[in-house]
Order: sequence, then C-alpha cells, then structure tokens
Amino acid sequence: MKRCWPAALLAACVATPHAHLGPITAATNVGERTFSCSQAGVFAGQGGDLQFVVDLGWRSFALAGRVASSRLPAMLMVGGGEPARNGKVALLTPEGAVLVQARIADDLVYAVAMSPTAALAMAGCADGRLVRLALPELSATATSWRHDGPVVAVIFSADGAWLASAGYDGKISLGPADADMPTVAIVDHTAAVTCLAWSHDHLLASGSRDGKLRLHDRTGRLLRVWQRLGGPVSAVAFAADGKLAYGIAGGPGVADCSGVVALP
Repeated sequence: MKRCWPAALLAACVATPHAHLGPITAATNVGERTFSCSQAGVFAGQGGDLQFVVDLGWRSFALAGRVASSRLPAMLMVGGGEPARNGKVALLTPEGAVLVQARIADDLVYAVAMSPTAALAMAGCADGRLVRLALPELSATATSWRHDGPVVAVIFSADGAWLASAGYDGKISLGPADADMPTVAIVDHTAAVTCLAWSHDHLLASGSRDGKLRLHDRTGRLLRVWQRLGGPVSAVAFAADGKLAYGIAGGPGVADCSGVVALP
C-alpha cells in the first residue's frame, strides 16, 4: 500500500526496537521536525532516523507542538502520568529541556493541545475532564468541558478560535476556545471517537471505533459520512490536496495512511 504523509500523526513511522518501547501513542510537528512518544519517552525524527529527546520518568501518552511566536518560544507539550496514580503534563523545548511539569489529575492524561494563537493549552483526562492550562506555567483553571469517559482527543482550530474534544463516550464536544462550556454536543458516532482534525475553513473530521469517518461544520451539522473503511479509524488529517486521510487501527503502526477520501 502506498504511504502518504498528510500530518504528523500519520507520519510517525514504526520505531526500531532500540528506540520506542511499545506502540507510538502520539506524534506532532514543530516546524520541519517531527516528534513522537511512547513508553520510552519522546523522540525526534522518523523511521530509522530517530533521536532520543527526553524521558520524563512517567509514561508519555499525548504530545502537542507549537512553533515560536512573539508571545512564546517553540515548545512541546507532553501528557501522561502513572495509571491510577496521577496525570501529568510537561512543557519542553524541542531540544528536550524540561521547562515545567505539573500534576493535574489522579489518572492519566490522554490528550493535549496548545492554542496556535494564545497562551493556552487543554488536557484531556482519563476521568473525562478537560483541564484548561495557562502557558507557560501550566497553571490549571476551572472548566466545565467534560465527557462521560476518558478524553482521548482534543484539538484547536488553525486560527485558535474553536476547540473540539472527543472521548470513549462516543461524543464530540465543540465550541469557542475561550468558552467555559462547549456549545455543541455531537452524538453521531456509535462507538468511541478516537481522533479529530480541523480544516482551515472550520470543518471538523472525526474517526471512531465504529469504523466510520464523519465530517461536521462548526455548528455540529453533519455533512458527510464514510463507512466500510476496513476497521476502526485511529487517525485522521486534512491533506494538502484537500482530501481527508485516515489510518485504521490494527495495522503495522500509526505510520500507515490507510486511505484518502474526497471532501464534498
């Protein structure tokens, strides 16, 4: 099968044994560099060209990247922790220097995202909470964003104006990024929603264990459904050619782009 590389999550190749330990659970880009994480820590590069970046001393599950701006330097955000003991987040430089760490939950952090336009981050937790974090200090503020199961995907739109989250409850929450509560709840999927992607014109794609891709606008209106894709959808990204790329769980690894579909 031909590989395609529309986004970092679909671009992180299966690691060599001396590098990653277990599955690669997340990947992101900072500029031209690709970073990925697993139980062994955070690595830079792809395929056989992996360089160790850092081991935080706790399990790394989630990863987000941000390029430098006038307000903040380039940085990586890692989420994870120790199962049933704590949920942690950390900010790193792309070179691996740890800027700050914080404990924000009593169980794992499964998803993290940083706003591209504001000093703001969000973390999705195993207990269903989404925690709003100020950057760079990682101080937590109250938020009423919540799911009825672990939150495994959270994403800001490209302009930073919108936020979406998804979880094992099969729901997608959607609303302005600065809102204390989501304004839309999408319940179209029939199983856990595992991945999300925003287009530059505010279309939201979602993939689920029900084996379907769905496309909504920012009001929550369903635009398109793709089904019979070959298995549970584990990754989704808008490709540069205007198509939607997706990955199927159970393959050789998150490196494989299982297919592309044309947008309406």
